Amino acid sequence: MDLAKAGERRIIEAIKDTVRRNPAMIADFDDDAAIMELSTGKYAVTTDMGLMETHFLTKDPVKIGKKIVTSNVTDLLAKGAMPKYMLVSLGLPEGYTLGFIKKLYRSMDAEMAKYGAHIIGGDTNKSGGFVYSVTMFGPVLKPLLRAGAKAGDSVVLTGQVGSASAGYIALKNGLKADSGIIRAQLEPEIDLELCRKIIPGANAGIDISDGLAYELGEIARLSKKKITVYWDRIPVHEKLMEFCRRNRLSMEDIVFHYGEDYQIAYTAPKPKHGIVIGRVEEGKGLHLVKDGRERKLEPKGYEHFKSN
Repeated sequence: MDLAKAGERRIIEAIKDTVRRNPAMIADFDDDAAIMELSTGKYAVTTDMGLMETHFLTKDPVKIGKKIVTSNVTDLLAKGAMPKYMLVSLGLPEGYTLGFIKKLYRSMDAEMAKYGAHIIGGDTNKSGGFVYSVTMFGPVLKPLLRAGAKAGDSVVLTGQVGSASAGYIALKNGLKADSGIIRAQLEPEIDLELCRKIIPGANAGIDISDGLAYELGEIARLSKKKITVYWDRIPVHEKLMEFCRRNRLSMEDIVFHYGEDYQIAYTAPKPKHGIVIGRVEEGKGLHLVKDGRERKLEPKGYEHFKSN
């Protein structure tokens, strides 16, 4: 089957069917990061790669470095882990300078310092275009799998959604947008202390960068549960509705299906922190309550190969 028809999820399923699985792993292919138990405790490790045109709408090394770190940190936080070390490999074409590299690594190092974490190595190669690959790992506070949601849990978000995708559309098409919307795309932030407060009481977690609906659909599918979200509880930027109206965009699509928001969705019983947007119940699928009516919500979002 052609990869454009298969999509990323079926590619992962094919890999899972091909390679040997380690029964000692707590989490692997189905999650944001692998979780393993070593003699010194539980650790999570994630890997991520990106390309200049696909993942970045800026060539500013400071903004690129910040986004590289944040996109990997959220994968670990979604699994209940804290970032500790990072390896960075770069493919660089002709035309880049040492000055660019220094600014890029200075930016990444400054972001890692926020978490008490360090860059410890990597690799560099000449390539046809800018490409990076990152491996980040750290200790697990509490293992949180996508399959761990339980009936009675609330669905909790760590921040606003929709802004980053709106920022992407604005930058790609030369549209005017509030600075906060643009910043969500170019310089994403994650609230580490909020995650620290949520994780101990959570049952499941997922990074929502491929779209809120797609990612919640994954929790529902793997946990074999029904997830219902409430439209009027979803946190959005105060200028997002205006942006969507002005540019004739569906705000529902922007919030649920576009992605690029480096926030985390957790499920937890009686959460005391975060933004509660829904609930987990017995049943299956993803549902939306909007304008007093409940309906099924298609769990679609950004999927590599299919969406490219």
